[in-house]
Amino acid sequence: MNKDIALDENFDLMTENGDFAIIQSDQQHVNCIFLAHPGEYKQFPLVGFGASKYLKKSTASKQKFVRDLTLQLQMDGYANPEISNDFNNLIIKV
Repeated sequence: MNKDIALDENFDLMTENGDFAIIQSDQQHVNCIFLAHPGEYKQFPLVGFGASKYLKKSTASKQKFVRDLTLQLQMDGYANPEISNDFNNLIIKV
């Protein structure tokens, strides 16, 4: 499990007793990769799944969605992520 500085639901830094809050961050990393588009992280321009682009496409297949998300998570070091095929209740386990 990785640890990192905690972000709230608006991706603002969380503080605790006047200092940055530290959490187990794997799920937070997955959320950030899932929502970010390629190019949003200037130091790592290939990182980012860009979930909103899949929501806008009516032709995107589930297989492409799962494959692209799996590749992004593997690039961040999550070797065998489990992604559900139920997009109404998407579950990503790393």
